[in-house]
Amino acid sequence: MSGEALHARPGRVRLALLGGAGGTALLLVGLLVLPEAREALAAGWMIGLLFWLGIALGALALLAVHALTGGRWGRALWLALAPAAASLPLFLLLILPLVVGLGRLYPWVAGPEHPERNIVAQLYLNLPAAALRGVAALAVWSVLGLLLVGLRPGGLRQMVAALGLIFHVVAVTLLGFDWVQSLEPHFHSTSFGMASLVLQLLACLAWATRLRPTPSEAAPDVGGMLLATVLGSLYLGFSQYLVIWYGNLPEKVEWYVLRQHWGWLSIELLSLLLSTLLPLVMLLPSAVRGSPAALAQLAPWVLGGVLLHQVWLLAPGAGFWALPVAALAVLAVGGLWFGLTYGLIAGRLAGVAEARS
Repeated sequence: MSGEALHARPGRVRLALLGGAGGTALLLVGLLVLPEAREALAAGWMIGLLFWLGIALGALALLAVHALTGGRWGRALWLALAPAAASLPLFLLLILPLVVGLGRLYPWVAGPEHPERNIVAQLYLNLPAAALRGVAALAVWSVLGLLLVGLRPGGLRQMVAALGLIFHVVAVTLLGFDWVQSLEPHFHSTSFGMASLVLQLLACLAWATRLRPTPSEAAPDVGGMLLATVLGSLYLGFSQYLVIWYGNLPEKVEWYVLRQHWGWLSIELLSLLLSTLLPLVMLLPSAVRGSPAALAQLAPWVLGGVLLHQVWLLAPGAGFWALPVAALAVLAVGGLWFGLTYGLIAGRLAGVAEARS
């Protein structure tokens, strides 16, 4: 495994960093000088942040699973997964712009006298507690990512992987509520965290297969994992919708009612088509699951579907203008993340790659 193979082309890295820096500067200026647009700007930045963070967290989970189970697929995807998992400390910085727009994006940031907040909500959903949970989770994820990338295969790495997966499930569940579900004061779903975790795995597998061609001998394993995550995502998403809608609980149904207006339903239907139905149909034949070229061609559609789902989750409350902001934020956050991850971080990991070869 060549250390140089970790690097993206220098030209791509420079272009990504320049585009990311320019887009970030533009969004930061908007957050500071356009207070009336802060909700849309914050929602757009959160969409971009969670999309790329989801890929990095998916890489962390896949590295942990491979440390425990082994398999050709982990060695085949390591060049894409290792820099992504090691990039998690970057998100401690990328989350900072949200501080400016939190009060407009989340109703619970209001004071204790807010009529929609009971005593339990006040104790759990308050700015200091939520900030502490978010920073602590990102910090632990960062340490886990660096350990899984840096430790040699063996008992210590397996112990880190096992404990890390337990923490990961808990943290994704808690932050899924803090960052997404709490956009609506009365909404919560116990399956949302697991659905988010499976979606992260799906996005990361698609990213890895597109970024680095999968070797032929490992392609059937990777294709099977893609199919499994597609089925898992479809099952969890539909079961959540069915239970909430069939239960006819007004405070929960309101989450879906809002997301059926102003074309938001069309966005989610397109997301469903791209990230679940299309890959489900394409990956059923074993010949396609075992084809590196077919997996690489399918990956952008899956990533597009995952991104549209994030838009459907986060944008409706902020209105139409969150859409162009989200597009810019995906490019801005993605440019910075890709440039630093597959440029600077991949260079630092070259020694690890040589040791594993």
